Amino acid sequence: MQTIDQLIFTSCQQHQDRVALSFKHKNQWKPFTYQKLWENVEKLAAGLTQLGIQEKSHVALLAASSPRWVAAYLSVLRSGCVAVPVDKELKATELRHILNDSDAQAIFVGQPQFETLLEVIDDLPKLKKIILIDTPLSELADQNPAVEAMETLSTLWKELVNDLEIPAERSQSVEEAAISVHAILTGQEQQPGKKKRSTNFLSDLEISRHRLLKEKRLFAYKEIFNETPLQHAINRPEDIAVILYTSGTTGRSKGAMLSHKNIVTNILAAVQRFQLDSSIETLSFLPINHVFEQVCGILLPLSLGGRVNFAESIKKLGDNLGEIKPTFLLGVPAVYRLLLDRIVKNIESKSTSRLLYKFSLTRKLVTTKVQQAVGTHTTFVSGGAALDPAVARGFHDLGLNLLQGYGITETSPVISAESPFKNKPGTVGEVLADVQVRIDKPNTEGEGEILVKGPNVMIGYYKNEKATREVLRDGWYRTGDLGRIDDDQMLSICGRVKNLIVTPNGKNVYPEEVENHLLKSPYIAEIMVYGHKVRATAEEVYAVIFPDEEALFNLAKERDGEPLTAAEIEELIRKEVLTFGKDLADYKRVKKFTLREDEFPKTTTRKIKRYIVEPEISINR
Repeated sequence: MQTIDQLIFTSCQQHQDRVALSFKHKNQWKPFTYQKLWENVEKLAAGLTQLGIQEKSHVALLAASSPRWVAAYLSVLRSGCVAVPVDKELKATELRHILNDSDAQAIFVGQPQFETLLEVIDDLPKLKKIILIDTPLSELADQNPAVEAMETLSTLWKELVNDLEIPAERSQSVEEAAISVHAILTGQEQQPGKKKRSTNFLSDLEISRHRLLKEKRLFAYKEIFNETPLQHAINRPEDIAVILYTSGTTGRSKGAMLSHKNIVTNILAAVQRFQLDSSIETLSFLPINHVFEQVCGILLPLSLGGRVNFAESIKKLGDNLGEIKPTFLLGVPAVYRLLLDRIVKNIESKSTSRLLYKFSLTRKLVTTKVQQAVGTHTTFVSGGAALDPAVARGFHDLGLNLLQGYGITETSPVISAESPFKNKPGTVGEVLADVQVRIDKPNTEGEGEILVKGPNVMIGYYKNEKATREVLRDGWYRTGDLGRIDDDQMLSICGRVKNLIVTPNGKNVYPEEVENHLLKSPYIAEIMVYGHKVRATAEEVYAVIFPDEEALFNLAKERDGEPLTAAEIEELIRKEVLTFGKDLADYKRVKKFTLREDEFPKTTTRKIKRYIVEPEISINR
């Protein structure tokens, strides 16, 4: 069994001249070969060692998806260290928790995220080295003697203001004058046409930045390159490779420790399930810190000699899809629903295509054009949350191959998946080879909690034995998901154990099922269904709804141009809830709902953070 870095090294040796990664720069796709990728991995790994980062140390990554992120990630593993990928959208408080909890000694960080890091840098005593992944040091500080003197003066000035308690209105005029002098000395008011970083050198962030430079804790990405090759790291398949912090819909994130073996066995099993080879080409747009994208979207294609293209942004996903036409695309249900809606709206907006699509004999004329636009042989894979079977059928009707998989961070991640040769809308396919699934305490319909055992199950939660014991027993991982296995050995996900609603008649209601029905309404953008307690052991089905503002705006425009009143919106949504809930059994229908004025807080995989929303509901009742 190879380690992750050994697996990718072997692929780089076998496919040296092939393109491994590409990204768009100035409207051109820039290629990055396998040979170039591994050269950078070796130089960075040697550089980390030269900085004093020893084997088994923990190194965080906090930046947007890019070839440099991938090279940095692999260099951490190549140097025998443990990678800690972090969500680039985190606020300072949660970032501080993860970096402290993970014992990160070094971090690769993007410029936008560096500003957040500086806010908590004084609370991170173990973080010794910071490597800027996308910014040369020349853009961060101008180290001429005059500037050094000004920045020393800024420190003394701050101390004086605090010691003498000088009022803000008195100190402001002095600071504004000093900032102007600093701008002249650093050339920020010169060199017309050249972009310079305009800064307030008296700010706390700038003082922290300057201190890091003086302490030799701050480095640029290429600055740490070291040409002296490293000896092979003493990595074993059983060793921790990454610590991934769960994005968490239920509270503070925990660090799942995944071994090299966990991830490599999952890659090999997924390759077999989806029947993939070196012709694979992907378009990466999901958060790279998330296990689904990291393992299946980046490491898997690289292990085969495939090509990974980084999308410019989620907004440009449609354009990038047309340019790249990937053979394999990972996404989450919210993206596939949006993509399907846009395709259908495009068809409906033109009288000719609408007419052709209506009849089975001429439908292929329309679907062929759709396939050509997004990729004739593309396999779309949905994960991260439950996929509405109607969305899967919609893709199928267009001749597009949308498969659903099921996995979680703690299982590295894939547990089961449909394959191109065996799929069934509404299920998440068969369990992967070498992975075992057991349904715990099934009810009369065969539904119970999904338990998983296999080489992909995590080692445990980092420094959290209590949480580990709660979910890992005798090698079986308790997923917290409710599911069933049918006669075709296809696994279906019913909902979350914690979200299950038990009605006064003792009936079980899965919020996810109700949500999928109501999301078919064009006027409902987001919804969270929950159980409202009517007595100690019984609940009724309630919902919180965020209306689709664009749809409401278009409706108002079609009428008289006047915006809808709050009462009109509530009445409209009430009718939508009744209309789209009529196919549900009576006990599953929403009894009451409230409207939100803004989007729900979500994780990076677009799951609603119920632990935030539910207390809000309690307060507002």
